Amino acid sequence: MQNNLYLYPNLVKVRKSKYTQSELAALIGISQQEVSRYESGEVKAPINYLIDVANCCNVSVDYILGRETPEYNDNDVFTLYNALNDKNKLRVDERIKTLLELQTNK
Repeated sequence: MQNNLYLYPNLVKVRKSKYTQSELAALIGISQQEVSRYESGEVKAPINYLIDVANCCNVSVDYILGRETPEYNDNDVFTLYNALNDKNKLRVDERIKTLLELQTNK
């Protein structure tokens, strides 16, 4: 088994920032096992898969290939929010609502 991730240095990072393997697979209409094989390097990912991942995760194919940096940084609130799991997203949503209520009650 040859690891092809060196060809796609940001493939796993991009997917993990938004989805589990199963979630991404369901979105693009393939099996979770197929996503796993692409990420492990067992099978070289086809270009249509890279395009689908880029579209779902709001990055460019060039970013997945390591040819450019993202237009955001680690302090971008939307990027950080999207990196959270569902449980923590709910916690953030609740805190935002509380802060908004406190703000309007001043």
